[in-house]
Amino acid sequence: MSIDERFTDLLADIGPDVKEQYLRQHYRSEILESRLPESQVASTVEQRNSDLFFEIADVLDFYPDLYAQHTLGAFDTSDGVRDECSDLGPVFDISLLEARGCSTVTCVAGWATALSGWHPTIHTHSHNEGTFLTWEIVAPAPLTPSNHHSTEDAEEVACALLGITDTEAEELFSGSPTGCSDYGKWTADNLRAIGKGRSVFADEWPEDEHLGSLSSPQ
Repeated sequence: MSIDERFTDLLADIGPDVKEQYLRQHYRSEILESRLPESQVASTVEQRNSDLFFEIADVLDFYPDLYAQHTLGAFDTSDGVRDECSDLGPVFDISLLEARGCSTVTCVAGWATALSGWHPTIHTHSHNEGTFLTWEIVAPAPLTPSNHHSTEDAEEVACALLGITDTEAEELFSGSPTGCSDYGKWTADNLRAIGKGRSVFADEWPEDEHLGSLSSPQ
């Protein structure tokens, strides 16, 4: 549905927040329309975006330092990760976007959005009015304000992109998932197996595979 710009301009005259609230309510991102029903517990292999699972697995294989299951997004700089707390969680100085030797580190959900063309957003801190970068809210265009109508919750977008259910997303995006085989983080092989249809939940694995995942590291 196309946006009636004359109508939204009238809403903007009432107040910018009124326009944004209207657009957010009636013009949600198309990708979220593809989310699986809340009542569905497990996705099928046909519903899953196997290619995206495989792409994330390649990141874990070839760039393991850029994967951290406990964060939706952070900057890894030569002098450490710099962040500040906000009402959206950790946020980062925008200048780090142009810093040399500065890399983005993120989790499965974060890589799902990043590899699909979504970007972190610009967030204005509610306490000191400073402007920072956040991965909690993402947008289809870079440097978008986090309160813009085109923005979405990163985990909701990732859930839709991967073709998984809310229940599966809760486990897959957990900071300490139980269904992984590397003590608190997924391996590339885990993600490829899930992309091919294996359950996200460890209690649904074949017994020998489950036991193997719990064995002590060599």
